[in-house]
Amino acid sequence: YHPLLELCEKRGPLGIEVSGYTLEEIAARDPAWITKARALIAAGKIELIGSGYSQMIGPLVPARVTRENLKLANEVYERLLGVRPRIVLVNEQAYAAGLVPLYREAGYDAMLMDWENAAANHPQWPEATQYLPHYALGPGGERIALLWSNTTLFQQMQRLAHGDTELEAYLSFLRRKHGPGPRTVCLYASDAEIFDFRPGRFRTEARLSEKREWARIDAAFAALPGEGITWTAPAQVLA
Repeated sequence: YHPLLELCEKRGPLGIEVSGYTLEEIAARDPAWITKARALIAAGKIELIGSGYSQMIGPLVPARVTRENLKLANEVYERLLGVRPRIVLVNEQAYAAGLVPLYREAGYDAMLMDWENAAANHPQWPEATQYLPHYALGPGGERIALLWSNTTLFQQMQRLAHGDTELEAYLSFLRRKHGPGPRTVCLYASDAEIFDFRPGRFRTEARLSEKREWARIDAAFAALPGEGITWTAPAQVLA
């Protein structure tokens, strides 16, 4: 995870989602990572995105369990990183309206969720809906601001990093996201440990011959200003 911090230091502000459990495991093994992450958050290079103590699927457990999961995470975020995140990632993109009051109770102002799964169930939504924040409604009329991630976008970045897509092809894909008026896109909302590292979870994992994947991502990020794309922290999109 050190290359992730280096990317934030060089190209931030970037949003990073991390569970409380992951932070505790990192702190036990590499306290220097925690120290640097805390400094980058204070410097505005990282915006912390919450998720819970573990990345459990909220709709599959009782509300009390989700409530405690979020509470424990906030305690870890404050203890190790000195901040409480404003935005929460919907774990495994498994949404239910009952999550909205639980997120609000835990102090979150907004949630981050995949556009494509939601849009597939709402064909009446205009295509432009994916480019601006909206609100999600809870069962009792509660509401929370909603930012969209995008499965296709994060898959495109994975292919670029793994050398399956050339940089020009990736930039060409992003150019098609331009349009009239203000709009935002979430370029990546998936795992970080898949770059320049193979944890051995799957037999189908490609072998790692050389460590260049983080370098490809950095090169893409360096090219984005020339494409008329401006970085912004996730919370700034809510404005």
